[in-house]
Amino acid sequence: MEPLEPMRPVSVQAPMRTSTPRWKSAAVMLGTMCAFAYALLSTGTGAGPVVMGVAVSVVGVVLYAMSISRTLRENAGKRIPMWGAPPVSPREMDLLAGVGMPLFAAGTLTALRASGMNWSYLFLGLCAMVSVLALILPALIHNSRVKRALAA
Repeated sequence: MEPLEPMRPVSVQAPMRTSTPRWKSAAVMLGTMCAFAYALLSTGTGAGPVVMGVAVSVVGVVLYAMSISRTLRENAGKRIPMWGAPPVSPREMDLLAGVGMPLFAAGTLTALRASGMNWSYLFLGLCAMVSVLALILPALIHNSRVKRALAA
């Protein structure tokens, strides 16, 4: 019989929070601020600015949806609290989420102002509706699936 080899302790590395490079954060935030400044200061009307505003809004919603999807995938099998950080969050700052909502707001504001509509109440209503759908609904669905899986 061969002698047994002693067991070596296995080290488990704690999950590390990665930091976004400063040049990426600065470039993305500068671009987002420029889009928002254009939305606030533009006086152009017509089809061009409306189409551009809708396109920027769609890009913002897609970026935010990608961020939510990634967060749900990283937290598969774990409940996500409604208030507070998710259990698994490997990034210090999520650029997709940090850019998505401001781009949505800037695009919506640009489109509404360029269309000549009274934009204040419609803008607030659209932002509130998308925020509720984007922030609360995916977490509720995820948590109900996790609850069903744990109960089974």
